[in-house]
Amino acid sequence: MMSKKYFWVGLCLVNLCIVALLGVTLRSKIVFSIPMIDYRQVLSAHSHFAFGGWVGLSLMTLLVFDVLPVVHKKYIWILASIEVSSLGMGLLFPFFGYAPLTVTFSSLYIVASFVFAWMFLKDLLKTSIHNSVKLLGVSAIASMVLSSLGPLGLSYILLSGSGNSLLYRDSIYTFLHFQYNGFFTLSVFTLVLNDVIKKNYIISVNAKRFALFLSISVLPSLFLSMLWHNSTILYIIAGIGCIFILISLFYFLKFILEFPWDDFYDKPLALNMWKLAAFSFGLKMALNVGTIFPTLGNAIYGNRPVIIGFLHLVFLGFVSFFILSSLVENNFFKRKNKQIKFPFFLFGFGIIANESLLMLQGLEILFKTNSSLYSWLLWGVSIILLLGALSIMLSYLTTDKYNTQKKMAVL
Repeated sequence: MMSKKYFWVGLCLVNLCIVALLGVTLRSKIVFSIPMIDYRQVLSAHSHFAFGGWVGLSLMTLLVFDVLPVVHKKYIWILASIEVSSLGMGLLFPFFGYAPLTVTFSSLYIVASFVFAWMFLKDLLKTSIHNSVKLLGVSAIASMVLSSLGPLGLSYILLSGSGNSLLYRDSIYTFLHFQYNGFFTLSVFTLVLNDVIKKNYIISVNAKRFALFLSISVLPSLFLSMLWHNSTILYIIAGIGCIFILISLFYFLKFILEFPWDDFYDKPLALNMWKLAAFSFGLKMALNVGTIFPTLGNAIYGNRPVIIGFLHLVFLGFVSFFILSSLVENNFFKRKNKQIKFPFFLFGFGIIANESLLMLQGLEILFKTNSSLYSWLLWGVSIILLLGALSIMLSYLTTDKYNTQKKMAVL
């Protein structure tokens, strides 16, 4: 099974390169006149493939191979379905946009994710794993299923010809919330606490409470993204969500500060990437709470660079740093007994530069002093991210374990 895990990890890294290439294409369209490229269609490809081909497939792979005691052959088929449907969206959206063919692949992805959810939950609940890991795992998969309400809402709008802009926004943010704050976030901490157990550490009371309140916070905090309805009831529910977020953040900080991370991580590079991921998570949670205040909420949701910055904060700063940290810690990037480092420094620099520029651009727009220089700088950073992703993928193909596993597969 280890050789199968190496295959899926390698495939996920190839997908990361495709995501980065689509990102460069988007940034190139902004600074250059490229008539044959449809920005919206490439954006759809970039976002769909980022969700399904990189983060979604990576988290599913780690959940299956690291959390479940036995990996059945059925998971290989469902992961293959996730990859095929994601690849279909990533390659076809730039040329066709929302058309019957791309919608077919989108529908296939939803069906495949539902089948994965059913299989994984059934197997997870049979295990004797720690209750906090189970809680986070179940909540993560439930969030993934609930996120499909977003695409269903969009399908209704398209089929009915409805011009309901509120329903459109609600559908978009329902999908994003249950993916980013639900599936992505809860899956990461499912894997974190699972590793804590596997390395014979104890899950503390603070970690248990963090897992509980983080899971509880997902549903009510959805309404932080729907405050434009100006409903008192929604404000109250969103406020309850904020309280749960703050409580979970409190216990997260206690857990982070009390746990011996320096001893837990064998690889300094993995430790540093985990620290960046943990910082990004804390910042994400604080920003989520801040949106309940109308002034800040309107500034964020009405400011495109800030929205993009927030989405990339979670996608790159939090989840991608964690995934790469986990792979490094588990010896996926060693060549001749030496740790490969430079590709991660390059990619990490690209992430930090991207976030910094997006936030600065957002502030400039807010104060009506925006400069076109940011578009050029972000284009340059997108190239750095692509080079970083390519170097990580190519480095992986030269590692000792990958080549050993490849030889074993041939034999």
